[in-house]
Amino acid sequence: MKKPLLVAAAALALAGTASAQNYVSVSAGSSDHDLGCGGATVCDESGTAFKVLGGFRIAPNFALEGGYMSYGKSKARDSGLGISLDTTVDGFGIGGAFLHDFTPQWNFVARLGVAQMKAKAKATVGGASGSDSDSSAQLYAGLGVGYRLSKQMSLDAAWDTSRAKIAGETLDASAFSLGLTFAF
Repeated sequence: MKKPLLVAAAALALAGTASAQNYVSVSAGSSDHDLGCGGATVCDESGTAFKVLGGFRIAPNFALEGGYMSYGKSKARDSGLGISLDTTVDGFGIGGAFLHDFTPQWNFVARLGVAQMKAKAKATVGGASGSDSDSSAQLYAGLGVGYRLSKQMSLDAAWDTSRAKIAGETLDASAFSLGLTFAF
């Protein structure tokens, strides 16, 4: 009686492993920082974002992911006072992804996880300059839609958001990106 139960348990374990699918996603796009440039003559809160994620499906609609996200660089300047501030936000994270196929070609992903986010700021006043950086654990979230170009590759559009802390202030960052996902 015990032998059929062991065989059934082994078959279920192997079926779960056989349905597992690894993937890598690479994307780039536009970022936005909530810098709050208050009084700056030039305020550019947008930059170039990119991310690299690796995932492992543990169920048909759920994956564990880890990766690196860069939310780019923002700039604030007051040329009259000779003040400038450059800020970058990036981090490494791990989390879960809910994956759903609308059709055989179109799919959806929702991400949620925790990232070690780092914000760096460099300020210049006249000829003097200084910099500061701070790291903190933050939640990140993302939504995306993809179109399968083949069984192993899809073209994706995604929106991701997180925050970082620097000098006691919270800096919200988001990114819209286009990229490719490769399954293997």
